[in-house]
Amino acid sequence: MGEREKFRMFEDLTADLPDLLIKLRGEATRKQVAEVAGVRPVRLKELEEGLKHPEGLETLGKVLRVYRVRLGVAMPTR
Repeated sequence: MGEREKFRMFEDLTADLPDLLIKLRGEATRKQVAEVAGVRPVRLKELEEGLKHPEGLETLGKVLRVYRVRLGVAMPTR
């Protein structure tokens, strides 16, 4: 992910999250990222392909820490 993108709004989590994860991974292999995150490469593959797994949120948290990315929520104003 380039330096230009500092913020991304998610409209459809199932479509936008996989795209973000793939861009964040860059040229690293799934195996390399999974090893640093302490997860199995297949779990990262599932996240990148938008597949559901019971460990998905826990895996996502570990992977985002490796990428040094924090999730936020934009609350609508009235």
